Amino acid sequence: MIENDIVNKILSIEDTESGGDNALDGFEFQVSSAIYLIFDELESKREFQLAYEKLEDFIIFSNKVNLYQAKSTSKNLTPTILYTAKKSTKKDSSTLSIIEKMNNNYTSIKNVISDVEVTSTLIICKDQCFSEKLSSLPNIKVEESLSFKDFKDEIKNEIITKTKFKNYNWEDMFAIRIFPKTYHEELTRTHIEDVIENVLGVSKVSSLALYNALTCEIRRIRKNKTTISDKFLLNEIDKYSTIDSKIDFKDCNQLLNNEDKRNIAIISSFNFYQNAIKIHNHPNLEDYKNISELIQNIQLNTLDEYYINILSSSEFLKIKEKLKEYEIKALILLCLAKEYNL
Repeated sequence: MIENDIVNKILSIEDTESGGDNALDGFEFQVSSAIYLIFDELESKREFQLAYEKLEDFIIFSNKVNLYQAKSTSKNLTPTILYTAKKSTKKDSSTLSIIEKMNNNYTSIKNVISDVEVTSTLIICKDQCFSEKLSSLPNIKVEESLSFKDFKDEIKNEIITKTKFKNYNWEDMFAIRIFPKTYHEELTRTHIEDVIENVLGVSKVSSLALYNALTCEIRRIRKNKTTISDKFLLNEIDKYSTIDSKIDFKDCNQLLNNEDKRNIAIISSFNFYQNAIKIHNHPNLEDYKNISELIQNIQLNTLDEYYINILSSSEFLKIKEKLKEYEIKALILLCLAKEYNL
């Protein structure tokens, strides 16, 4: 893993242009690409950090610095697509072409930290292919990746002639095709499920909830210019892959007294809390954890005894102030059901 001081040094490099394709479909394609590729890192069992819209559309720091530019283009990748200057906008006055931007950001990092390994990769939709004009490689139209070192010599010369740079590190520049633009989210979620099962042995995961959570986190780091780490990703996976199957109230209501068994408010609260405790930072999650800790530390005979203990304890003052009797009993019941695998 690239050391943190190197990561911080790269993140401190000033951007020479505004980041990224801010159109909604472009942003969504970029996000799916980033999520897909950090799961590739997880599958390779590498530590990593993801930075979003810093220098490039995103950077993945792992055993090297991986720069990524994602383009949801509707055209095949040709020499012209690579070197044609971009139109300036109010938000972004830069006119660098795709390959100029790739080379410029690659060089920016190398100028600051010369001994770090850097690659620059262009991501395009799988609907599009690599033009035969680029390389003489057989079956280039169906290839999923292309190294720029395999460009024809005349194409390399054409790019140099048409752009501002006279030197390109062709061996460190690549293009890849990941998924069709139309199905980028669905295929990314399938990839999430496959990697989690292959690496962690977990066959059930809410890939939609996990994908949405990661999208929200990417929006946050995009704004704050921070990173997502492999540790964060594993915690998120744990959160969305260890969701227990729903406990049926009838399977544990024997722990209630006869009157409470028929209390509709307890039944409703019990079902509500099953979902609430799955949500990170939900206000009742801390209540659930505190009651679970009580049950693990003190052996009592009935649910009512736990309820009386909570009422008499100063440690549960906040719970007593904000929750009603039926809500506390519903939480106790849920904690007991999970503790005894009911």
